[in-house]
Amino acid sequence: MNLISFLIFFIIFLSVVPYSTHADEGWVIDSFFSEINVESTGVVNVQESIDVDFGGLSKHGIYRDIPYEYEGDIFSEIEVEGVMRDGVSEKFSESEHGGYLRLKIGDANRTISGKHEYVIRYGVKGVLRGFEGYDELYWNVTGNGWPVTIRNARAVVTLPMEGMLKARCFEGFSGSDEVCHSIVGQASGTFKADRDLREGEGLTVVVGFEKGMVPILVVNRPESFWEKLVSWPSVTTLFSVVGIGAATVFWLWYRFGRDFWFGTNLFGKSGEKGAVKPIGSRETTVVEFEPPEKLSPAEMGVVVDETANTSDVTAMIIDLATRGFIKIEEVPKKWIFGKNDYILKKTERSHAGLEGFERKILSELFKSGDEVSVSALKTTFYKALKEVKNDLYKSVVKKGFFPSSPDTVRIKYLIIGITVGVVGFAMAFFGIDSENVVLADLGIGIGTSSAILIFVSKFMPRKTAHGRNVYRRILGYRMFIERSEKYRQRYFEKENMFNEVLPYAIVFGLTKKFADAMKEIGLKPAEPSWYTGVNAFNAYNFADSMDGFSSSMSRAIAAAPKSSGFSGGGGYSGGGFGGGGGGSW
Repeated sequence: MNLISFLIFFIIFLSVVPYSTHADEGWVIDSFFSEINVESTGVVNVQESIDVDFGGLSKHGIYRDIPYEYEGDIFSEIEVEGVMRDGVSEKFSESEHGGYLRLKIGDANRTISGKHEYVIRYGVKGVLRGFEGYDELYWNVTGNGWPVTIRNARAVVTLPMEGMLKARCFEGFSGSDEVCHSIVGQASGTFKADRDLREGEGLTVVVGFEKGMVPILVVNRPESFWEKLVSWPSVTTLFSVVGIGAATVFWLWYRFGRDFWFGTNLFGKSGEKGAVKPIGSRETTVVEFEPPEKLSPAEMGVVVDETANTSDVTAMIIDLATRGFIKIEEVPKKWIFGKNDYILKKTERSHAGLEGFERKILSELFKSGDEVSVSALKTTFYKALKEVKNDLYKSVVKKGFFPSSPDTVRIKYLIIGITVGVVGFAMAFFGIDSENVVLADLGIGIGTSSAILIFVSKFMPRKTAHGRNVYRRILGYRMFIERSEKYRQRYFEKENMFNEVLPYAIVFGLTKKFADAMKEIGLKPAEPSWYTGVNAFNAYNFADSMDGFSSSMSRAIAAAPKSSGFSGGGGYSGGGFGGGGGGSW
């Protein structure tokens, strides 16, 4: 036989010889016996007795797939009444997927082997059909979806009264017209496969009986999973879960994230009993002409927005310069599209009396020498910046403005929100995958609630009573800077006030407004000894230069290096209703 003849023979062989798509699992069904009772109500009650032999395999049990959708537009309704193993009730779960009801029978925490008898009882509506002259039950007894051999397949069909007109049974793969053994009476029929049924083969029976003997029940198309998900009960559940979640987040903020402060009718020091009262009385803001409690610009920035921003650190550097610890020299741009650079120079002034975060920034800026360019700090200073910010948080906690680090509180609630979100969306995923509407609703609701918590986490840091009072005074100092032209006399009375206020204006984002106010006031402060610029000095140009320096400094010290690429019609077997199959797990 040449190659072409062999290929033709092989193709013809594949087209005429049935085969199974399942791999034999190494166990066997010794007996599959189904008792099918057509009730006078039109319901068909089924009891399946399935004797299995797992041999030496360790299994939790079996599963049974029973279809409830046929040919895309005919539907049945299945109600499981019970499952037993070896005469005792057995655990099982139900799930729907792809038009099948799956009964998963067994205990996930226990394995079994050897021989066992499973009995499954269920009722079915919508599987009887009416034709001219007779009604019919066309039932796939075993289903063609078993991946193992069924050695003995039998079925008994019983009517509620005499009137059976004809009956046949078929065995083999789906579509086979191989007839099997039948014994037919007036009110019942017995059917038996004539041989072992291999994996993928099944037993099907067809029974015709007198018309009108029982009602022909019709089952409407069940709602799809997505229709159920958008139905009013489902939406109500979803909104209820989100509502409970949102209420819980609000309670968390109200209980743990809301500021406390001194009530207007209470006296005493922070920490004394009765001195602290929840916000509820009306707060008033009065203009302050000096930084409250001599706070540095960086500390003031943290108290205002409960975050140590890079701009706070930049303002700290300018503040240290105004106090004589740093000199700043502006370097003009080298080409038309370039940007000005800045040189920071260390002075000889003693660091005694400085705050810890101020000493930290000075030591990190000048650890390689007595001067450094801002451009040289790019991709090298970001780790030190994080340490300086941590020291800032420690300072505001130590001074009693916060009970704990605002950053730690934010991260804690952010992690809780992300964790809850992962759990919620995992539930939603499994709910959608298993078409479990309740689980999907709960998962989506919990996931949405977690998103609310993640958003609210940035508002969870709380100020102490003392911190709240200082915050109110800071707003008064901000009012002074914002309305500088209104208080011009203060600037004329104090010689160095312009330099002192400038770092605070940077923290509040009021540099431009402050500069405009100085121009309107007509103030001409002395040229600072700590700054050398490229333009002629005046208050407006200087404030504008400081704004440029602040922006350049913020970009440089926060810049991290880019990551590496490595990081990163006539009857046939398998026809009619019933059917499905099963397997082990």
